[in-house]
Amino acid sequence: MKVAEFLALLRECPLIASVQASDSSPVDGSLTLLRLAQASLQEGVKVVRLQGLVNIETIREAANPYIVGLIKHSYRDSDVYITPTRLEVERVVDAGADLVALDGTQRSRPHGESLAALVTLAHDRGALVLADIDSVESALYSIEAGADLVSTTLAGYTKEHAATAGPDLDLLRSVVEASIVPVLAEGRFAEPWQVEAALRIGAVGVVVGGALNDPIKTTRRFMPHATARGPVGAVDIGGTWMRFATFSPDWELLEVERMPLLEEREARLDWIRAQVKASGVCAVGVSTGGTVDPRTGELWEAKALIPDHVGSVFNEETLGVPTIALNDGLATAWGHACLPQFAGKRVATLALGTGVGCGFVAEGRILMGPCGEYPRLNDLPTQGGKTFEQLLGGASLSPSPTPEQIKQALAAFFQAGIVLQEMYFPDQIVCCGAIALTDWIAPYLQSPGLSLTPFGQDAGLYGAAALVLYPSQS
Repeated sequence: MKVAEFLALLRECPLIASVQASDSSPVDGSLTLLRLAQASLQEGVKVVRLQGLVNIETIREAANPYIVGLIKHSYRDSDVYITPTRLEVERVVDAGADLVALDGTQRSRPHGESLAALVTLAHDRGALVLADIDSVESALYSIEAGADLVSTTLAGYTKEHAATAGPDLDLLRSVVEASIVPVLAEGRFAEPWQVEAALRIGAVGVVVGGALNDPIKTTRRFMPHATARGPVGAVDIGGTWMRFATFSPDWELLEVERMPLLEEREARLDWIRAQVKASGVCAVGVSTGGTVDPRTGELWEAKALIPDHVGSVFNEETLGVPTIALNDGLATAWGHACLPQFAGKRVATLALGTGVGCGFVAEGRILMGPCGEYPRLNDLPTQGGKTFEQLLGGASLSPSPTPEQIKQALAAFFQAGIVLQEMYFPDQIVCCGAIALTDWIAPYLQSPGLSLTPFGQDAGLYGAAALVLYPSQS
């Protein structure tokens, strides 16, 4: 079959079902995998990706689909394991594969064999070649070696690039732009929108495996996070106070310690470390002003409300126990979204403390940027020209605000609600923080869709604890 004929099949159905099983899986048998393949073929799939000679032979004979075939085999002298040598190429073609999938990276191959020689061998035996790549460079390398198609199968599975949370769509975009041969998308596809996005980017087909045919991976995906076995700590660092709380594994607040905000970064970390050690907690969540990269725990951006804050790092290395840290608006939003009355809803949080924080949660995910960026409602100008933080933040309001200050703050508060409603369409807006708890704003928090936090002054602590007890999918 020529490339044009393969592409014609993908135009009929661009979904390719990878019918493989995890190691030691109960479904790892040719007859079971045949039934899984038949289920996808029954729904219109035209192409299946199969691993192993027996599986290729069994499914070829019983269902006769278009087969992308491969053999996984490890050799001591190489990290390449997808159809790595001449022997595997010959066996895959002889078993009935129409297209041979093999490793298209630039890594050294077993026995010093070359990618170009394997491609030529497959072509000589009447099969097309699909190169599984991990970068734009390996895609170009595979194309130069004669591959008929390339696929992003190995994106995030080699040292070339770190794995993304879902499919690496940015790599796909770059490969499509650089490639002169058709490109398939593969790797961590689990949602229909991801498949549609890959096709819009320019992939001619999308390979989906675990989400379709691997019950072990699917079970892992749906498995709730394990509950902490011991107490967890929660840290809330604001512009006035820093607090540490101990929570039970059932999210019950047990004890709170607080300290006026220390001026120096290391002094703050020393205080937190002392609380962690004294409390004996098994993990810590941190809610703080500024922007925290959730992958590293590094706070890389902050306002002067908290001095010497940029460069703070909240992780297991600095605090001594596993740690999750986020911006306080994001953390409090997550805490509210974990409450029974709000779980499963689209929840926005407006945190009115020394500064103004904001967060939004939908479908079990915290809306944030890849480095922990949060919705910057605080910096938006109000109708009067001043920002929301200048009118609603405790640092701008005097301890006893004047009637005029209250009037302007209330106007900003109502406008903030409108902004949140029109930007995020939340089912519920929850307000928290010292300003939200004042007697001049609380009476306005009784309307449907707008409520005062049930956590009182401890919203930041509950949010920090929720980060650990109920990790977000974000």
